[in-house]
Amino acid sequence: MGLDCSHDAFHGAYSAFNSFRQEICHAIGGSYPPHWVRNADGTITLDNNGLPIYDRTLDEKMIYFGDDLDDESGMYFFLCHSDCDGEISPEMCIKVADDLESILPKIEALSDQGRGHIQARGGYAEVLKKFIAGCRLAAKNNEPLEFH
Repeated sequence: MGLDCSHDAFHGAYSAFNSFRQEICHAIGGSYPPHWVRNADGTITLDNNGLPIYDRTLDEKMIYFGDDLDDESGMYFFLCHSDCDGEISPEMCIKVADDLESILPKIEALSDQGRGHIQARGGYAEVLKKFIAGCRLAAKNNEPLEFH
């Protein structure tokens, strides 16, 4: 089981989509749960046993968006959308694609290219490009991007 989005936008484990959104949120200066402590290069800080370190000062039920994120923006909608059902309207797909495309250079510069489904699909930048293309295709066809 996992998340399947229409228009070939994303196919993979829910944990992979969560990791994807963590990286997107980090790229805009925010933090998406679970809130990892990060090194200067953006990689997740590990303890002496090789386990990720959590930032326990942040509420695990909250998404921290960084500076100046409008709750009407495509980025806000992308980060807050359910990861297992629902849809993104064609109009919102355009906003989501535009906002995600604006941070593509930051994602391309990441030294961490993910694990599992993310790594198998070429890393965060390639997954992002595919999600953007899926949003644009849905909008072009005047169809919602569906999450299953």
